[in-house]
Amino acid sequence: MILGEVQSVAALLPQTQLFVGTAATAKVLRERGPESGVVHVATHGIYRQDNPMFSGIKMGDGYLNLYDLYQMRLGAKLVTLSGCATGMNFVADGDELLGLQRGLFCAGASSLLLSLWDVHDRSTAELMEEFYKGYIGSGDMAGSLQGAMRKLREQNPHPYFWAPFVMIGKLTENTVLS
Repeated sequence: MILGEVQSVAALLPQTQLFVGTAATAKVLRERGPESGVVHVATHGIYRQDNPMFSGIKMGDGYLNLYDLYQMRLGAKLVTLSGCATGMNFVADGDELLGLQRGLFCAGASSLLLSLWDVHDRSTAELMEEFYKGYIGSGDMAGSLQGAMRKLREQNPHPYFWAPFVMIGKLTENTVLS
């Protein structure tokens, strides 16, 4: 279902470059990330509670973790990681958050769409399609996520299917993608 998700998102976004399977590597993200306005990564995520710095997402050439993100530059207004538990964090001494979102912000992302628990493939694909339809039309990230969640909740009332995603970062800019 992940392939269906990225294909439907790619069909909605303008000027899309789609990389799947072994072609979706950390190298591609490093090379294309600085010029990308939106980055959508649909893959398996892992949260390491024992050491959040080694939490990661599976890429075509291995896992990408927080240390790897510190070495990247992303010019993206929005980075979406639709895999499991990509938004999980650990609060260290001094209220310091350790997790993938810290690495993504450090790399330069303005806004993030991440999951707080293991996600259901089919409902995630539906939510992402609805989110991007709304966002492309309105430029309103938070409102688009809320609308997508409402639509999914009508079909699947249990929060497992519609509530795992959160938006973090700069959400107030209302610019329509073109």
